[in-house]
Amino acid sequence: MTKGVKDGMAYEESRGDDLEDGLEVDQDFLASPGASGSGSSVGDGDGVMGDEEVVDEGEFFSDPEAEEQSRSRNLQAGAKRKGDDGEEDDATRTAEKKRRKKEREKRRKARRHQAHSPSSFSKPLSHLATSELFQLLLSSIRDTFPAASPMEIEDLQIPENQLLPALDTEHIGSVPEQSLLKDRLHPFLTDKKLPPSTPRVIVLSLSGLRCADVVREVKSIPGHGEVAKLFAKHLKYEDQVNYLAKTRTMVAVGTPARVGRLLAEGALKITKNTVILLDASFHDSKKRTLLTLPEARTELWKSVFSGKARDTIIKGGARVGAF
Repeated sequence: MTKGVKDGMAYEESRGDDLEDGLEVDQDFLASPGASGSGSSVGDGDGVMGDEEVVDEGEFFSDPEAEEQSRSRNLQAGAKRKGDDGEEDDATRTAEKKRRKKEREKRRKARRHQAHSPSSFSKPLSHLATSELFQLLLSSIRDTFPAASPMEIEDLQIPENQLLPALDTEHIGSVPEQSLLKDRLHPFLTDKKLPPSTPRVIVLSLSGLRCADVVREVKSIPGHGEVAKLFAKHLKYEDQVNYLAKTRTMVAVGTPARVGRLLAEGALKITKNTVILLDASFHDSKKRTLLTLPEARTELWKSVFSGKARDTIIKGGARVGAF
């Protein structure tokens, strides 16, 4: 055994190898890098042995700065979630307040409407005193324009002195097959000297179908004269203008939208003898009347009793009643 081998054996023996003396060592093994005594050795598979530091799996080295940043991010996220929850709570409370306010306003409107609705009176509308009729019409105006100022409401009101007084109960039943319309019309069907475009009575109803029924009822009254049909789906507007210009009519029956336009454009003329009757007792399948159906009452107060049409009625001295 050579000295190098012996030294190698001595070296190996110094590391604790139990090699017996006289054991020969393979030269190829000694020549391999892993078997050299250069200071590196084969590890047990758990790490790299030698001059490099071995880090065990699972060991965590914390960075204080990174931990502080992470903590700050967590605090910010928590604050944001809290802020979002607070905003959501505020939005919920605001929506709840609006809902309650809307419900209160709806109940107030319903009470006001019930207090001045046609059904709240124990007598027909044609028998209402002028003060009662005034309040009934005022309620309809307020319901139509809930945001209107008192001055705007006043501009739409019909002066109480131009409202028809209550019908004389002593004359009820004087016309065969009595109805509220016949009771109201009868006193005004005696004037035969009527110029064209100037009907003695203008009846306003909430729809074309209702107008057709009113026309048939008027024709059943003796001495009614000509009846003008002033609603859509019967005659075109131009045809109605030509008809009024050529015909002496005792009664005109129409919807607020069409009558308002005819008044504003001068196709219908008003005198102090003209009477405008509101067909306010009739109600549709949903119990809505001329004064409560949104579409009809809006046209009534915007098309008939405002602007040029209103000037024609009020300045012309027409009287307004209901049945």
